Amino acid sequence: MNKQFTVAVLSLLITACTLGPDYEKPTLHVQDKFQGAQDYGMAKSSAFINWQQAYKDPELQRLIKKSLAQNYDLAIAISRIKEARALANMADSAFYPTIGLLAESERVSEGSASEYDDTHQLKGQFSWDLDLFGYNRRASEAAWAELAALGQARNVVEMNLVADVASTYFALKDLEEKIQLSQSTVTLRERALHIAQLRKTNGMVSGLDVRQAEVELESAKVTIPNLELQRIETINRMKLLIADEKTHIATSIDLTEQTIPLAIPVGIPSQVLLRRPDVLQVEAQLHAATAEVGMATANLFPKITLTSEFGFESSQLSGLLSGDSSYWELVGGITQPLFNAGRLRNDLTAAEERALQASLAYKKVVMNAFLEISNELMAFKSSETIYLAQEKLLLASREYERLARIRYRNGVASALDLMDAQRKLFDAQLSFSSAKKERLVTFVNLYRALGGGWG
Repeated sequence: MNKQFTVAVLSLLITACTLGPDYEKPTLHVQDKFQGAQDYGMAKSSAFINWQQAYKDPELQRLIKKSLAQNYDLAIAISRIKEARALANMADSAFYPTIGLLAESERVSEGSASEYDDTHQLKGQFSWDLDLFGYNRRASEAAWAELAALGQARNVVEMNLVADVASTYFALKDLEEKIQLSQSTVTLRERALHIAQLRKTNGMVSGLDVRQAEVELESAKVTIPNLELQRIETINRMKLLIADEKTHIATSIDLTEQTIPLAIPVGIPSQVLLRRPDVLQVEAQLHAATAEVGMATANLFPKITLTSEFGFESSQLSGLLSGDSSYWELVGGITQPLFNAGRLRNDLTAAEERALQASLAYKKVVMNAFLEISNELMAFKSSETIYLAQEKLLLASREYERLARIRYRNGVASALDLMDAQRKLFDAQLSFSSAKKERLVTFVNLYRALGGGWG
């Protein structure tokens, strides 16, 4: 009888199946080239260069390293990975039997305080779910897919963190340059006001020239407080990214000397998109959702469980471990759902809809990633055009101011002409600083869109 039962169990295990759809990696349906990529190389994507190669500024590299070691969001993402790994290992534990040990003593009175029966037990307990229809296998598959998704979520955080630190750093450099320009302009205009006052005292100019000099001076001064406020806010944003409110940002390479890779190959879309961790994250989530359909399907079928007890039972504690007190039992049970008011069927329907939602989310993320890269390519191209135009404007403004100053000293041009030239030079300097910053930031955004900055 026992031999026949064992043979039956082994037969069931051999013929066991895994229900539900098997996961199939989705195909990327994208164009052969990103919009705006014709001006850039199609060799191996820039995303595959590490951030140390993308950002050469030593101080920026130090800040990025510090943020990767201390950032709160990244630490939370890493903790979630550890949690998911523990849950995946828990799911795998269902493949194995559970074994326990129970020791107990019982005294039962039979109507008189002096009459009672003692029972002492020491027994081992064994239970095993045969997983005939693959519920545990699908649960394990879903758990490990969720772990993979959280691993990619962590990579998303790292990618965004590197980009945010770089963008914040370049914004800070821009503000520092504008503050320095404003302070230098204030010094020059204070001198110009003093000269205008002396010339008015000597009857060489009217009070209008003095007033105009005062207006120009105050217009330069008024830019500084707002720039200082933005600078403090930017530093605080950097401190939050680094998770260190006492951090110091050292003086380093200014915006003009910041370099970006001369060649920015974009790569083939199908390869680039599979580099992006957000695409890999939703793909893993689709895998998990597909496995959960199998779990819900398996719930519709019988569950077979083996349970066993073996141990010793005696009325005398001293005789508990004697051979005569030993016993064992082996029980095989099968449970088949018959009526549950449609709960299991609806659970399957819900799982199928979640899988459909995950599939649609995957397609949306892929499309969004493709369009984002196209947008960032165009933005970077536009920033380069603006940068070159602002550089020419700055050179022209400097020459205009130089000629206006010479003409003013020779008495050919008025003070108003000189002030107008100085105002245009100041505006051109501020605009060129913004153009330098925007060119660097659009590179950061393009590098991030291509999936660079992690790993």
